[in-house]
Amino acid sequence: MIGLAVQRFGLVTALGFNAPATLAALRAGISAVRATSWMDRESGEPLRGAMVQLPQWWEGLGKLADLAAPAIDECLAALPPEEVADTPILLGIAAPDRPGRFADLDTRLFAEIQARLGGRAHPLSRVFAADQTGCFHALQLAAELIEAGKAKHVVVAGVDSYLHRDTLDALQRRRRLMTASNSNGFFPGEAGAAVLVGRIGSSTAAELHILGAGYARESAHIESVEAFRAQGMTQAVKSALGSAGVALKDIAYRLTDLSGEHYKFKEAAFVAGRLNAGEREQPLDLWHPIEYLGEIGAAILPCLLAQAAHATLYRYAPGPLVLCHIGSDAGERAALVVRLQAS
Repeated sequence: MIGLAVQRFGLVTALGFNAPATLAALRAGISAVRATSWMDRESGEPLRGAMVQLPQWWEGLGKLADLAAPAIDECLAALPPEEVADTPILLGIAAPDRPGRFADLDTRLFAEIQARLGGRAHPLSRVFAADQTGCFHALQLAAELIEAGKAKHVVVAGVDSYLHRDTLDALQRRRRLMTASNSNGFFPGEAGAAVLVGRIGSSTAAELHILGAGYARESAHIESVEAFRAQGMTQAVKSALGSAGVALKDIAYRLTDLSGEHYKFKEAAFVAGRLNAGEREQPLDLWHPIEYLGEIGAAILPCLLAQAAHATLYRYAPGPLVLCHIGSDAGERAALVVRLQAS
């Protein structure tokens, strides 16, 4: 996917109904985590999470479509009207083994989204059911489609919600949620996020260039009993840095999917300790927007890319080069090195 540029982004989150609102709130450090209507079965206190305040809130495919469609439309608005129908949509969603996942999510969600957008889905549109790493695979396919001349632009989107009774029950049983009796957990959230990608230099506006990418698998995933050494993420980050032609000492800061569970913080520390050779003029900052948005699963990578672009455009980033890294419960690990190129 090297040679790909992010040219527009869209967000629907618990912090805002579009990208400008969400990103401004993230910059200000505003948290959307609040008490929910679901209860912690141990303490009897309300579970805390980040719910998008839709006009009518319900569970189901319709809600996911209401999260995804506006974010996708925010990206498509950057295109001339005649190009919209020629733009594939590649959608990251929850993995098939997610507790509480809708059985027909893969087959029906696109129809729900298209009903809100109008028109029919491009024949090359498809879903990637891989939790946090789904949009990474979508970016890989987007690069292939653009390189082959099958599309000028592609929308890569992710949508997810952990705010379902069956999902929350399963996560509580596995002690994955942050509660009064468990500090090693995350706050559930939901979001739709999207980026419009095209060939580098194909836009006259500022572009977020993908300079390097890496992917690996971690055998000692979060529910494994193997000794954890973060070998998968180390390899993914090493590959991303290598393909970008930079070292970790050149990276200004990291944008990650750290959610509050100790596992991912340890993983990030292992990687930095192994690869951060040489002196640095500044500390290697670690940004984790899930702190404010709740765990947003498959929507996280487009959100990270949007924040990376916003931070440089509005001059609050520590520097130009950003390392984004993400991982799924299944053990997939992915990393991107990105830099904003001003117009």
